[in-house]
Amino acid sequence: MRTIYIRKDINNFQRKILLDMAYLAEHNMIRLLKFYFEDNLYLPFYKSIKDRSSFDKFYLTRDKIVKEDDNHYFFKFPFKPQQVEGVD
Repeated sequence: MRTIYIRKDINNFQRKILLDMAYLAEHNMIRLLKFYFEDNLYLPFYKSIKDRSSFDKFYLTRDKIVKEDDNHYFFKFPFKPQQVEGVD
């Protein structure tokens, strides 16, 4: 599995947070450390695997948190890894 980053646009800068790929592959969920969580974090994905001309943003918001523990928030990963846009 390739590396996948969550992103946040800040003015002309793009912040990238590496996902825990081992956890994602095993549980098909995003595990994010609580101190990384903030507004407007998103995961860019292609709407279709075959059509890579347009992509959408899957925002990680509090209402999408499936569960949490002392250190992490957990989100469902609702698409296939091939749909996630690669890093430039």
